[in-house]
Amino acid sequence: MHTKFDPRRGLLLQRPLIPLLMLLSMFSWGLDAAAGKAQEADKVPLNVVLLTLDDMGWGTSGVEGCKVPGVTPNIDRLASQGKLFTHGYVMVPMCGPSRAALLTGRYPHSSGMMGHGQQPPALWEEPTVKTPSLSSYLHQLGYRTGAILKNSRTAYLNTWDVTYDELPVGAGFHDRNPDSFYQRSKAFIVEAATLGQPFFLYANPIDPHDPWPDTDWERKALDQYNPLNPYPAPERRYSREEVDVPACLPDLPWVRENLVPYYESMHRGDACIGAILQAIEDSGQADNTLVIFLSDNGMGVPGAKNTLYQHGTRTPIIMKLPGVVEAGVVDDRSIVSAIDLMPTILEACGLPPVERIEGRSIYDVLVGKKKQADRSYALTTFDYWGDSEAAQFYPQRSIINGRFCYIWNAYVQRSNGRKVMPMFWNDVLLSGNGKNKIAKDRIAYFKNRPVEEFFDLSRDPGCWNNLIDDKNYQEEITRFRAILKREMMESKDPERFIYHPESQK
Repeated sequence: MHTKFDPRRGLLLQRPLIPLLMLLSMFSWGLDAAAGKAQEADKVPLNVVLLTLDDMGWGTSGVEGCKVPGVTPNIDRLASQGKLFTHGYVMVPMCGPSRAALLTGRYPHSSGMMGHGQQPPALWEEPTVKTPSLSSYLHQLGYRTGAILKNSRTAYLNTWDVTYDELPVGAGFHDRNPDSFYQRSKAFIVEAATLGQPFFLYANPIDPHDPWPDTDWERKALDQYNPLNPYPAPERRYSREEVDVPACLPDLPWVRENLVPYYESMHRGDACIGAILQAIEDSGQADNTLVIFLSDNGMGVPGAKNTLYQHGTRTPIIMKLPGVVEAGVVDDRSIVSAIDLMPTILEACGLPPVERIEGRSIYDVLVGKKKQADRSYALTTFDYWGDSEAAQFYPQRSIINGRFCYIWNAYVQRSNGRKVMPMFWNDVLLSGNGKNKIAKDRIAYFKNRPVEEFFDLSRDPGCWNNLIDDKNYQEEITRFRAILKREMMESKDPERFIYHPESQK
């Protein structure tokens, strides 16, 4: 379904999609990418800006219906100027491998980045076809490439002309500072123009990754890494009555209290996004720049980050290109994986595609030539908690679409249920009086997961009720198992030979 987003009211308004044939006839961007032709000499090369927020939870922006007052005015405005895909999914619910997949258009076990630490890990099977990352490919084609923060772990995959690094846990003065993002973005764009080069800017505010504002962890982080020059405080403060509790968490007073600083951090991250967008405008490049926004993974709470439940992998994806992408359109039918962004960018720029990657271009959907993307599901994966070493190995695979989420916990099968995966925020769930049954049961479930899980997201968006043994869903479960098996075999997933979940019954 296509709808219009009105940022003034924060509502999704039903409206038919306006045909784009007239716009497409007036604005011819690039050549037929399938034919592999280079961009015509008389065309002005398209610039690309790829924006992420770090650990931004699904459903916590205004454009997604979050009711927290004024939490994301800049993200909401960007959505009103472009197209919002509501069913976006990252490949991995953890920073490094998620970003590697985003920047390569490939599954983690194809690119080789399956966790943090030494990459690729020892069990990696080198793919038959090696492909360049987006930054390296664009650099080869004459683009000036720059990365603002969140680039160190994927540095070996990418080619950057300009980089800025963050301090540990984003404690640096520039890491959560809207003014710094404005100055750095504008300087990079102006420099590219001076050199006569199109640009690719990958910009990544640290918010709302913890430590969140005014918490003990933030005070300790600043004392340790940056005691003399802290980043600015958020401009907006909230009460626990104003926050939204994600469906993956119980709505308890102490949970609400501990979510307050998340939304304050989210608001500051949105201000950083607004500063980057303002730099594009002030540099005179907005009309010739494709802007893309998404999160890298879910919020750092149980049932979200580092899990394959939808709060760990689902993200809004916003794409803006004036004169080509109709403003204010919401696509709530297409399934879009973050790996689809690389081929979409190349097609938008009229550049030859990179062959044999798992990502699929959604350019025709973006510009209105097609009503819906070809995907009927997204594959999501998890391999390592922290460093890529045996002790940290917790492989999981999932197939997810707008209705269902199927998860195979390979680590449970490998260890016969003895291995317990670490979780964020367990202490917070139990911090009320230590006896809340909902919180205790939730933690117990996460520590003792079954081999398989299946959730009906239309009825259970927080993934609380595992339906794997429900007789009413067995046909769908069988179908999802077959899809996962096919994906694993075709992509040479290193876990493919142990995938026999039915034998664990």
